Amino acid sequence: MNAEEIVAHITDDMGNDVVQPVELDEEYRVLCAVADAADEQHRAHCLLRTVNCPICKALADLDLVRQKHGPLHRN
Repeated sequence: MNAEEIVAHITDDMGNDVVQPVELDEEYRVLCAVADAADEQHRAHCLLRTVNCPICKALADLDLVRQKHGPLHRN
């Protein structure tokens, strides 16, 4: 997931930003990079069938979500 593609604003009743947009959150960006690296490593090395591996099941669900939101994007 590319952090620059996400724009989330939480505002108070007056329209003032309560928290910074996700795109400015450095920890979120780094966590996305870690998740993408783990995704690639697991897909390359897992020898189990998808139905037998909980990580592969979760990655398959992630693929479905990504397909709904457009083409896959890798960092």
